[in-house]
Amino acid sequence: PVSRGQYIQQWLYGVCEPYILRATQFMLNDPKRSKLFNKMATPKSMPREVVVTTEAACRFMDFIYGQELGNDSPRMAVTKCVCQTATGKFREPVEKDMALLYTANLYTTAKITGIGEPYRIIETAEEAKQMLRYFDECGLVHAIMYCHSSGRWTFVVCNCDDEICVPVQAYKAGRRDQVLAGPEIISLDSSKCKGCSSCGKCIERCIFDANSIGIGGVSTVDYKKCLGCGLCASTCPTGARQIVRRKDYEHEDKLTTRILLG
Repeated sequence: PVSRGQYIQQWLYGVCEPYILRATQFMLNDPKRSKLFNKMATPKSMPREVVVTTEAACRFMDFIYGQELGNDSPRMAVTKCVCQTATGKFREPVEKDMALLYTANLYTTAKITGIGEPYRIIETAEEAKQMLRYFDECGLVHAIMYCHSSGRWTFVVCNCDDEICVPVQAYKAGRRDQVLAGPEIISLDSSKCKGCSSCGKCIERCIFDANSIGIGGVSTVDYKKCLGCGLCASTCPTGARQIVRRKDYEHEDKLTTRILLG
C-alpha cells in the first residue's frame, strides 16, 4: 500500500519538477555552469531513470496491468512530456509521459499539478504497449523512473530524445548518476552488417553516441556507452544487432529482471 506521505512527496515533486528541469537546462547551457553542475551530487530522494528496451517496457506494462489493486485506480495515465512543457520546446509525439499506479491515481485526481496538463487514463495493457512500440518507431528511448533509490517509488515511464529531454542532455554533458544502463545490451555480428554507406540506421537511432563507422564502413559499438535501449536492434535490417542480457546489471533491487526480461 502507498502511504499518504508518499502521495504528498510525489505531489510536491510534480509541482517542483518543471522548475528543476528549467534550472538544470540553465546550468547546461553554459560550459562553466555545466562543469559545476556535473560536480554536484544528486540527492538520494531525486529521481533516477533506467533505460529499457521496448519489449522490456511492454513486459513491465503487463506486470502493472496484471496487479490486483483492490480499487478502481488507474494503472497508467499519459500526458504531455514534462521536459517539453517546462522548456517550451515541442516535438511530436507530445503525449509521452506515462505515469504509473499511485502516480497515475494522484495526477488524475489532483486539481493542481506542476505540469498544468490533464492526464488521460490508459485502460488496457495492449493500448499502453501500442504506445511504447510507436515511440520506438519515433526513435524515443524508454526510461523507467524511480526515486529514493527504491523500486517501491517507481512512478513513470519517460520516452526520451536528445533534443528536448533534460536528463538525457545532462547525461550527454557528463552527468552519469541520473540516466542509468538497463539490464540489456547490444550484441553485434559484424559479418551481417551491410555497411553504413548503404544503411547507417543504427548510428542515426542511437542518442547516446554508442555506434560509429568502423573499418570498411561497418558499424561498431562502444559498449561503455551502450545503455541498452535497443533502438539500433529494432531497426537493423540484417539482424546484425541483437539485444542480450547484460552481465553486470547493477539495479536488480530497483527494477528486477524477473519483470523486465521475463
